Amino acid sequence: MSKIQPGGGYGFTSGGYGFSINTNQPFDLTPSSDGPLVPHLNDNKVTITPGTVNRYIPQISSVYIDATTPPQITVTGEGYILVGVTYEVNKFFPRTAEIAFVSGATVPADTNTTAYYPLAKINSPGGGVFSMVRLSSMGNLIVNRLKAGASTATWYWDIIN
Repeated sequence: MSKIQPGGGYGFTSGGYGFSINTNQPFDLTPSSDGPLVPHLNDNKVTITPGTVNRYIPQISSVYIDATTPPQITVTGEGYILVGVTYEVNKFFPRTAEIAFVSGATVPADTNTTAYYPLAKINSPGGGVFSMVRLSSMGNLIVNRLKAGASTATWYWDIIN
């Protein structure tokens, strides 16, 4: 019985005289599309599989991502699909999250009141064609903010599956 199974980017065959592994195609490093908060690109529209940030469901343009008709993000060029959270006074965790497209070559910097977590990088090779690179192991997210005195806030993100 074989303990190696074929997978993304390789093939495996075995017989009475040995085995062979075919690695002619590179491994697919894209995280599974079955998990939470996974972006999916179709032409210039992105949808996100339902998931949570601090146990709350994020929104896209004020529509929750688990709506019967999932909201979409329109991609207009190179940039990032981000989860953004905003600090709320006297709250330990941010209680709301917004997922959006932000154009540009870099992720916006965190501030004392907002933080961003990139889910995907959108590339535009030209001609209105877009491609996407998922940036992290997808899962539900936890975020927390630490600020002491006059120092700048530090944001901590973690993935939970």
